[in-house]
Amino acid sequence: MSKPRFTIITVCYDAEKCITGTVQSVLQQTFCNFEYIIEDGVSKDSTLELATALTKRNERVSIFSMPDQGIYDAMNKALEHATGEYIFFLNAGDCFCDDRVLERTSAFLDAHKADIAYGNIVQIDGNQKSVRKYGKLYRRKFVYLSGDCICHQAIFGKHELFLEKKFDTNYKICADRDWQLFWLGHKAKFLPMPFEVADVLIDGFSRAHIADYEKEVKTCIAYYFSRTVWIYSLILLLKKNEEILKALRKIENFLLKKE
Repeated sequence: MSKPRFTIITVCYDAEKCITGTVQSVLQQTFCNFEYIIEDGVSKDSTLELATALTKRNERVSIFSMPDQGIYDAMNKALEHATGEYIFFLNAGDCFCDDRVLERTSAFLDAHKADIAYGNIVQIDGNQKSVRKYGKLYRRKFVYLSGDCICHQAIFGKHELFLEKKFDTNYKICADRDWQLFWLGHKAKFLPMPFEVADVLIDGFSRAHIADYEKEVKTCIAYYFSRTVWIYSLILLLKKNEEILKALRKIENFLLKKE
């Protein structure tokens, strides 16, 4: 049996209120050459029962339930079962934007050989929706000095990249940022895709632990930008001012439009 084009991974814990939409958005994809791994952290609610019922008799789906040490440890555990050419992580509560995301992504990868292909996301904050675009700018390491990075729900990465560099579980919030910076430094080919990939909830762990988030970001940036980490500290200070933050966003949007 040939290996699938994509491995979609959902890690979850006590996600009974949101797992259904996530699973359905995967199973409804028009492109069917994928496997789907659900990695449950031994949920105490009905997450596992719901996931099992939704995927019953679907040979593309594998469900595992075992204790983990957090989201990145769970993601690493799921990777041990992956066989696809490209890996994509879709958190519980997040969904593909529509049923043709994998179809469009596969066509893009046929036309453009990429190690890491990334699209845009739709950020969902309560009843508010906004498109977060990632253009060619995000192939440049210097962008990360701003404290920004590509949302991992926008990224399709080659399987072998995850075999060589798994998520560093010393990070509780920023291991995906660390992974991206590692591969930017090792000349992996990043290519932007001109379409939305996932609807992403933005009321997650990092938003609820902003001080811890900023500390981890600085630690990560200091590792890859030891001489210029002061730029991040300065930008972080400037972002505390609402008017300056709006101005920085306008500059970013202008640069993305110029691509």
